[in-house]
Amino acid sequence: MNPQPDDRPSFFQTSVGRVACVVLGILAFVGIAVYFANRPENANGKEKPQPTGKTPVILLTGFEPFGAGKPLNPSWEAIKELDGQAWKDYKLVCKQLPVIWGAPLEHLSKSITAHEPVAIFSFGQGGPGAFAFESKASNARAKYPDNAEKLPEKLKIVEDGPAQVDATIACAKFASALKEKGYSTRVSTAAGRYLCEETLYTLEHLKSTKKLDATVMFCHVPPLGTKIGNQEVTAEYVRRFVLDVLTVWHEEYQGDKVAREKDRKDITQFIKRYFSTWSNQDIKGYDACFAMEAVIQHIDERGNISTTLRPEFIASQREYHRTAPFKTTEVAESIDIRFEEKLARVVVYWKLTAGPRLDYGYDHFTLVRTSDGWAIVNLVFYGVPAPKQKKAG
Repeated sequence: MNPQPDDRPSFFQTSVGRVACVVLGILAFVGIAVYFANRPENANGKEKPQPTGKTPVILLTGFEPFGAGKPLNPSWEAIKELDGQAWKDYKLVCKQLPVIWGAPLEHLSKSITAHEPVAIFSFGQGGPGAFAFESKASNARAKYPDNAEKLPEKLKIVEDGPAQVDATIACAKFASALKEKGYSTRVSTAAGRYLCEETLYTLEHLKSTKKLDATVMFCHVPPLGTKIGNQEVTAEYVRRFVLDVLTVWHEEYQGDKVAREKDRKDITQFIKRYFSTWSNQDIKGYDACFAMEAVIQHIDERGNISTTLRPEFIASQREYHRTAPFKTTEVAESIDIRFEEKLARVVVYWKLTAGPRLDYGYDHFTLVRTSDGWAIVNLVFYGVPAPKQKKAG
């Protein structure tokens, strides 16, 4: 329900405003002329396509071999051929982490700054027989030498960090989904207190301190040359596993994200329709925004609550418009949307215009998805004082 302008002259109605508009018009004309005079063209005289937005990056990490002359590390051998490849709508970037205490933070920070990944999947060599999704990371380093033959200088990964963190990704969901694809998987709660555990702890630390906004995961893969049943563990086999992990992530996480974005757009349009039908006195359209058994509650200035069922509430709104001395409109100034399992909660800050009168308040909607779209099952509304006007100067 759209607010009406007040009686003050707009900027464009003042002499200063009119002069400004003329100047801006001249500048815009000159700018357009310069563009067409200098626009890039190819050999055929056609305009060159302009670059699009940056392709989002998925970062994959694996480790170098443990020690000089040691067997190849499956975590790196599996992913190194994927570096730079396109996967769905993403670019894969693969980095090898050194087996050096403190290296995960240094190398991951550089890659995050350079690529701003939307997801980081880290892999390391684990025990034979299964792929292990690590669900916990300890803030403790064991006294093992690294590839520089040095013991850790500090026994904590992050000096003031929590003793243990839980993986923010649903490890059980991934283990189950990959098992359905034919892999032997398990969820692990002990990541080894070596560089693999340090990597997971570092990722979760960066995520919790808002230095990283991405999905993160750590998974141990079996050694090359071992067997899982009749399947020999090769770099190609582990690579297939890695790509299947990405597929599960895309289906479970990105698919849900895309769906939620669509829901958010649909709800925003629904709320706008709710206010526009009321303002336009389209009572039939307004009534269609509510579920049949919807309950509407109003909280007055003293905190008293009155409760009305949909039919009586719709009748009261029809009567209000019929008897109101001025055409009344209402508009959503802000819309905040939150989702639950079966419901959406929407808080709207609104402005109501009735002739010279301006009112402000909040609507708290509880929405449910129906076969026809979203519908209101509960509405709680109340008024608030008008916002304070800023003093000139």
